[in-house]
Amino acid sequence: MPNDVARRIEAILGDAALNREAKVGKLRQMETDALARQRASTEGMESRRQDDGENLKLIERALMSLGEKAVDQGPASL
Repeated sequence: MPNDVARRIEAILGDAALNREAKVGKLRQMETDALARQRASTEGMESRRQDDGENLKLIERALMSLGEKAVDQGPASL
């Protein structure tokens, strides 16, 4: 069963009222939020959720399906 993030991504990608740029913008915001949650968990500000990594992968795949590259999230970005 898809989680909330997967449903949101599906809704964004399937929304005929949004152009490509709007879809990318919404997905980038989701990506930024997911990365912020990961940083917060590494700093002890928020407990890490089990699906955080998988959600980020889903967002990155959606961005790639639109021809975008994922943000570099190597150790230096945390």
